[in-house]
Amino acid sequence: MKHIISFLSVICFLESIFAQESYFQQEVNYTINVTLNDRNHTLIGTIEMEYINHSPDALDSIYIHLWGNAYQSRNTAFARQQLRTGSTEFYFTKNENLGGFSEINFTVDGQNAILELQKDNPDIAILRLPQTLTSGGKIKIATPFTLKIPASFSRLGHVGQSYQITQWFPKPAVYDREGWHPMPYLELGEFYSEFGSFDVSITLPENYIIGATGILQTESEKAFLQKKVEESSEALQKPIVKNAETDTVESDFPRSSETMKTIRYTAENVHDFAWFADKRFYVLKDQVTFASGRIVDTWVMFTDFERNLWKDAINYVNRSVKFYSDLVGEYPYPQATAIQSELSAGIGMEYPMITIIGPSDTPKDLDIVITHEVGHNWFYGILGSNERDHAWIDEGINSYYEKRYTEKYYQSPGFADILPEFVMRGSDLSISELAYLWQARRDLDQAPETTSDEFTRINYLLGAYEKPAMALNYLEKYVGELNFDGAMQSYYEQWKFKHPQPADFRAILEKETGLNLTWLFDGLLYSNAKQDYKIEGLHESDTGYRVMVKNISDIAGPFTLDGIVDDKVAFSKWYDGFTGEKVLEFPYQGVEKITLDAAHITLDVNRKNNHISAKGSKIEPLQIRFLPGPENDKQTQLYWFPAMAWNNYDKFMLGLALYNTTVPFKKFDFTIIPLYSFGTKDVIGLANFNYTIFPKTQAIQSITFDFGIKSFHHNRRPTDDYDLQYARFTPAIKVELGKKPSSNFYQTLQLRSLWVNQEFAQFSPTFGNYLGNEWEDNFIHELSYYAENRRALDPQSFYLAIEQQSYNDFLGNQNYLKASLEVKQTFNYAPKKGLDIRVFAGGFLTNTRRNAGAILPAAFNMTSQGYNDYRYDDFYFGRNEDDGIWSQQVTIRDGGFKNAIGTGFSLGRSNNFIVALNMKADLPNGLPFNLPLKPYFDIGYFDNAMPTGEDDTFQDQLLWSGGIALEFVKDMVGIYFPLINSKNIDDRYAERGSYWNRIAFTLDLRKLNPKELLKKVEF
Repeated sequence: MKHIISFLSVICFLESIFAQESYFQQEVNYTINVTLNDRNHTLIGTIEMEYINHSPDALDSIYIHLWGNAYQSRNTAFARQQLRTGSTEFYFTKNENLGGFSEINFTVDGQNAILELQKDNPDIAILRLPQTLTSGGKIKIATPFTLKIPASFSRLGHVGQSYQITQWFPKPAVYDREGWHPMPYLELGEFYSEFGSFDVSITLPENYIIGATGILQTESEKAFLQKKVEESSEALQKPIVKNAETDTVESDFPRSSETMKTIRYTAENVHDFAWFADKRFYVLKDQVTFASGRIVDTWVMFTDFERNLWKDAINYVNRSVKFYSDLVGEYPYPQATAIQSELSAGIGMEYPMITIIGPSDTPKDLDIVITHEVGHNWFYGILGSNERDHAWIDEGINSYYEKRYTEKYYQSPGFADILPEFVMRGSDLSISELAYLWQARRDLDQAPETTSDEFTRINYLLGAYEKPAMALNYLEKYVGELNFDGAMQSYYEQWKFKHPQPADFRAILEKETGLNLTWLFDGLLYSNAKQDYKIEGLHESDTGYRVMVKNISDIAGPFTLDGIVDDKVAFSKWYDGFTGEKVLEFPYQGVEKITLDAAHITLDVNRKNNHISAKGSKIEPLQIRFLPGPENDKQTQLYWFPAMAWNNYDKFMLGLALYNTTVPFKKFDFTIIPLYSFGTKDVIGLANFNYTIFPKTQAIQSITFDFGIKSFHHNRRPTDDYDLQYARFTPAIKVELGKKPSSNFYQTLQLRSLWVNQEFAQFSPTFGNYLGNEWEDNFIHELSYYAENRRALDPQSFYLAIEQQSYNDFLGNQNYLKASLEVKQTFNYAPKKGLDIRVFAGGFLTNTRRNAGAILPAAFNMTSQGYNDYRYDDFYFGRNEDDGIWSQQVTIRDGGFKNAIGTGFSLGRSNNFIVALNMKADLPNGLPFNLPLKPYFDIGYFDNAMPTGEDDTFQDQLLWSGGIALEFVKDMVGIYFPLINSKNIDDRYAERGSYWNRIAFTLDLRKLNPKELLKKVEF
């Protein structure tokens, strides 16, 4: 055995040596001279790059990043990503706000060189070398360049004469063991660049203040900054001057000096250079002294915007530099700077030695953001990983340390107070765990080891930041803080100023901890597999308890069993992970309950099965709570809320909403709303029950089994003293089809059956007197397909439905099969403004009453109102009103007309087919009070299908109407003012009387379904 172990050790040692020998990294040293023109927002300059080939390969070309070209047009990778993630601001901006490179002419060692831009990515180019660059060789690459600085859409940009100069110069892509890494500029997805040195000279008007990467070399500028420090310290003692009329801080830019200055910076061992310029900056300076005796200068620069927060920001920079140095490794650079400036890409962004910070709400928020961004000097700046392909290895590790920082100084992990305390009460979930479970339980999460551009927006936050941070906290708690910190310090020392890959990080952690960390890397970081242990039972023993634990997941991570006394952890023990089932010895007595992972250290997706009483009981106490909140895994939760409603038949209704719906997602949820009607003295209401499963297949995202109940009154006649009621029971199966995570295309199949039990008044055929009420049953079956492209630009949807019903009438057995198609398309012409087009076509494939003359309840309708809502899909204040305001409620279904026609009329109704076109448009310019006023026009044709010889003319069956709409809350509420109409509509309106009787309104409560709204949440 000893020989086997020795042999394996030699193999591992040789593999380690081989891995080190195969590692290489290129070197790029920059000399840049640039001049800022703040009248036309351009940079004009030259760049010379010394490129040293440390690879074993000969190179005949080099990939060059021209990231400023990302803002050149509306068809770059950046522009496309903006649209995919929901923003149309860049797409619709004026041409003058675009930017990019011009006047580029590359030479290599003085010889002209060919530069080839990629067809689909103008911010990536291939530089063809005149001669092959051999291994160990070096070349001088040079070019003049002009950069038009875009308006602030992401990182590089300007707002007025405030400049954020990042990703601003031609830059070689990384060439490493995996080959070339050309990458277009993206907002979601950061960078990967070669280490080297920078010598940068910037010329600009002399009253600008600059914060930059590197060491300032210009003595006159050092004196200028020192004077600004003195002036700022004095100015910050005075109150902020606000505009008396607007109550805002005056922030106009001072006039630029006619005199220019040139400032020089140098930097070593960095892979990027950024600078920020503003004439309004306050400047504060301090120092941090390390135990080694090294001194690091710290700076903050900020404007009057949030200056009350920033006056203490120098302390946050000092503390964060010291914190990371103590835990990870000493800060190697001579200065660290935080800048408050314009930023359109998140709330903060890091560059070597300098970070830019956007708006903050509180001192704590500002401290946390500064700390996170300063921390990136270690995890991005010094450990230069490929953040585009492996965002978690920088963002996730850094987020872990940010949480340690906030736990140390604020006793809470990160932005723990992002939700009000009353919302989070009664739950042990953190914001991070809540967000993770929200996606994971719906199987919509993505592995942290996912490239940045493949993440959805919410999964970028979870996969790159939160889940890796939680996973590393999990490891730290398991191995102990001392061991974890030692491993991370080894990682830092071995890989600083290099390009570590995830495999390198894993190798260090496994070596330093002596553990196989498959559960961490292959489970939590490289996949979206879920972790779920379950306590099956327990038996008391002489020394404690024997606890049966079952792993019902794919991840065999370690966990604790915790003995609970008086709702507190009295005893705790770690256990190694396993698959299958095990009986574990818990060597403590006298506990009331045993909980698996009481501290929420693991990423367990279902904590409801993590508890058992010392007597073996798994019964959870019932918690009845006013208003919903996050899940409490220790209790069965039932929420309540007073419910009120009104319609013209039940009148005022009062009741109670009871539901178990909460966050994160639950497989089974229900809502029950019983209501007492003060009009009919009956108990009515509605209820819904659904159960969702997530098949392990890419073709299907989820399957939901749904059962709905609804019962209200639909008519009343005071003269005969009767009320008519309906009850609807709706079992359904809804299948959400699978899609690529980065896609905005959603598809749903649904099969539902409707049992509609409705009450009708019976009258004597001879005398017409009221005889009483009779219930009638109708059974309707519907199969539908819905597809929606939720893209930000020109969204569209498609709805196809087939419906069947068999029924009896006075002529005998009847049946029909009908189909309908609805297509919606928006053509955007400004941000959040566009032309909406809706096309509807519906026809009966078979219909035994097609030519009956009398209109079927299931007929197609140009205008959908309460009296023709035979499926009781919608909510109406008055379903069967001939006049008055409640007769003017419409729903945008079928033909989609917005004309209140009224009951008892066949206008726009058909037993055969209808076709319709609906159009409405946002006004391109804003209105007073931001009124959502929209002109609309509807046109359609309906076929009366009357008995032979009684058909109406084409003109009789053609309807059109136009007017002005006021629509609110994403079209949930609408008021429609008709202005022009076809003659047949005008004839009907003449019977209704005054113009006010023609105004229609809609209130689509379907769009208020909280479950459906939550499902569509994307950030």
